[in-house]
Amino acid sequence: MTNTRESYPPGSPVVAANGEHLGVLRRAYPRFIMIDQEQAHADLEIPVHAVDRFEDGTLYLSINREALTEVDDEESAGRRLEGTGGAT
Repeated sequence: MTNTRESYPPGSPVVAANGEHLGVLRRAYPRFIMIDQEQAHADLEIPVHAVDRFEDGTLYLSINREALTEVDDEESAGRRLEGTGGAT
């Protein structure tokens, strides 16, 4: 599989540089990807330049959790609507 945003399937596990499982890919956008943290109410927003590779169905990052931004559910919903013409 090629290493492009379009090839990252939703539901793919996401692993930080230190090996920590962060959650699963919710969706890829032009400048960031959204990660669903399975045990938390907030998603993680990850800039696409932080993706190291996609290998064997897993998305590996070049950064750790501490460098990421959590976004709450309302923010996540608004971001998912970006580019669709919808409004929150």
